[in-house]
Amino acid sequence: MRPKAQAGVSLIELMIAIVIAGLISLGLVQIFGASSATSQMTEGLSRVQESGRFATQYLQRQLRMVGFMGCGADTGRTVQESFVNHLAQYDAAVPGGNNVPGGNAYRFQRPIEAFTQGSMTATAELATITGLVDGSDVLIVRVFTEESTPVVSVSKATDTLNILVGDPDAPFLPEPNKRVLFGLENCRSADVFAGLLNGNAPGSLVIADGRASPNVYLDPSVSACGTAPCPWDFRISNAFLNAKPLVGDSSLNAEVHRAEYYAFFVRTNPNGIPSLHMLRFERDSFALGGPEELVEGVENMQLRFGIDTNTPPDGRVDVYQTAADIVGGAATPLALDAAWSRVLSVRIGMLIRSPDRAGAPDRTHTILDTSVTPSANDGAIREVYETTVALRNRLFKS
Repeated sequence: MRPKAQAGVSLIELMIAIVIAGLISLGLVQIFGASSATSQMTEGLSRVQESGRFATQYLQRQLRMVGFMGCGADTGRTVQESFVNHLAQYDAAVPGGNNVPGGNAYRFQRPIEAFTQGSMTATAELATITGLVDGSDVLIVRVFTEESTPVVSVSKATDTLNILVGDPDAPFLPEPNKRVLFGLENCRSADVFAGLLNGNAPGSLVIADGRASPNVYLDPSVSACGTAPCPWDFRISNAFLNAKPLVGDSSLNAEVHRAEYYAFFVRTNPNGIPSLHMLRFERDSFALGGPEELVEGVENMQLRFGIDTNTPPDGRVDVYQTAADIVGGAATPLALDAAWSRVLSVRIGMLIRSPDRAGAPDRTHTILDTSVTPSANDGAIREVYETTVALRNRLFKS
């Protein structure tokens, strides 16, 4: 009899086939897992780099405007006759109101200051904001915008000052009849006051009422004009446009800017992720808006300030100090103004994490000279970004 034809595989052959298929499947799983982990790592690193680049560039831009007074120098802020804040008496705290408790946001004679959340007293306007990360620094800058429009003429009617501007339709100006803070400068001196724009057609005016809050009616730079106190606009209306340059006889042209306040801080967002936030004036108001999220994933920010310790100052950085070192011993507004006026540069350090898990092990990170350990084992990628920004409007008595 002929042998019967084979109709299948043996048990041994089947087991061998299963083993081979299992090994191939295991290899594919390993390859897929490695590829997925690499993809997560690459995506996380890309997000961290993107966030770090944007955050550092944004802070650099704002810090470089510290001390900007048009074509004038920041050194004028240390001389009361060269810079006047019409929102407050020069040697006292700024009046409050208008959603700015204590009025600290209006203290433009102090263009930069900072504090460490949790270990220093928060400024009044930031004390009520929740979610700030303890141990992270808060940076505050008060600046003139780089955009401006020329002043054509100034006229006075009782307590009101009318400033005819060259371009009332400039994008940085507020909507008509919205009161905001303005900066007025002419290369030799500068003033800050509240006013409104009465239109956006040629001939429109910036109108500043000396008795309307938050303006302080009496000029804080002059104690008396003859037998009576000087009006709030004494400098602007009588001297400002008639100032002379250092060389030559022609009068200097004045320009109008917006006066802006920015506070940068690390705060937990609604998703529970620490992020860099900003607080600033509303678009058409001198009241502060709500916190705005700038960059997600910024877990901590450390600041060190380059200080000129010489008396008189020589315009060179001698040492880098923390905010606590700078304000130590300064008990009055004038003392704090003087302490922060010595800052010539700022070192910024930020710990930035990816938004999702990326398989990275947790470890302690050093930001400038501060060690920070993540509070949760979340597998996110974390990188430290550091940069140093020179306050170019203060260096070498520019």
